Parts: sequence; C-alpha cells; structure tokens
Amino acid sequence: MSEKEENYFPTSLYEELMEGRPDIKTCIEGILFICEKPVTVHEISKVLNYEKKKIQETINLLEDEYIKNNRGFIIRKIGNGYRMYSNPSLKDVLKNFVNTSQKVHITRAALETLAIIAYRQPVTRQQIAEIRGVKTDSIVISLANKGLVKESGRLKVQGSPILYRTTSKFLEMLGLKSIDELPVLNIKEN
Repeated sequence: MSEKEENYFPTSLYEELMEGRPDIKTCIEGILFICEKPVTVHEISKVLNYEKKKIQETINLLEDEYIKNNRGFIIRKIGNGYRMYSNPSLKDVLKNFVNTSQKVHITRAALETLAIIAYRQPVTRQQIAEIRGVKTDSIVISLANKGLVKESGRLKVQGSPILYRTTSKFLEMLGLKSIDELPVLNIKEN
C-alpha cells in the first residue's frame, strides 16, 4: 500500500485492517450487506470459524443497534437466514429516489419484446419473434442483462428452447406486487 493509500484511513482503522480480520460484528455486517439471499447462522459460522451461538448473539446485537439508532437499514430473518433490508420507514423516500434517479433506457423494440414476455410468459424467443415479426435474440439478451427478464426453464419440444419470464426487478420498476396487476389488454384479433 502506498503512503497516500495509508493516509486515506484513520490510523486506528488502518492498523486494525493491517493486523488482520476485523471484529466479528464487522464481519457479519459485511457478509449480510453483500448477500443477495438470506444467509444462515451456520453459513456465517462456517466462514468466520465462530460458534453458532456467538454468531446468533452478534446478529441479535446488530438488529437491536440498527433499530435503536434508527439506521437506514435493518436485519430481517427470512426462513432460516438473515438479510439486510432498507428501513421500512424510508419506503417513500427510497421509492422517490428509485423512480427519479435509477432510469433504465429501453428502446421501443425492447419495450415491445418486454410486453410480449410479460403478457405471454413463459415464452421462447421464437414465439416472441413470431408475434413481433422479427428476430429478437439480441433484445432478449439485452433485457436479461438489465435484469428485467430471466430464463425460466425449457419448453418440452424438440430442440428444448429456453423459456423467458419477467423478474422481480421488472415488477419493482412498474410498482407491481405481481404480474397479475398488469393492465388487462383488449386485443381484437382479425
């Protein structure tokens, strides 16, 4: 580490980081922060090499600290695991932030493809292409890269084409709880 990098950290924090692993509380907090899915006490115990009882006590302590200090996040027990979530009291603030600053650019062709997937899911790229009248392979890949659609299995026909469906991110962006809340389409067929 260069001298400039060393001066970035306050001396005590820099020394603590250079001496080895941070304390158990910091480690658990870091693990819960990066996990996209709930993580169990057993998993944390295995990684940190601490007894499960100590891990559980520390999680409980963190939960209490976050609530007592009215932090922007909380720890929630989900099934057998734990995960960090934003503080429910920030719901309106965070919703406002996401709606105003987290824009995802979608072309008209991608929007059409997304609508087909949303209303016909699960659906294959071939089925989408038949509806749109053009190939959609690159568009579906782009939508998947943006986290708006995902693979959801394979159609049980020759060739086993991949089926696609919308994601929870798609629902979040539209402010929907489930796909059932999509507006009903009145399509007149010729």
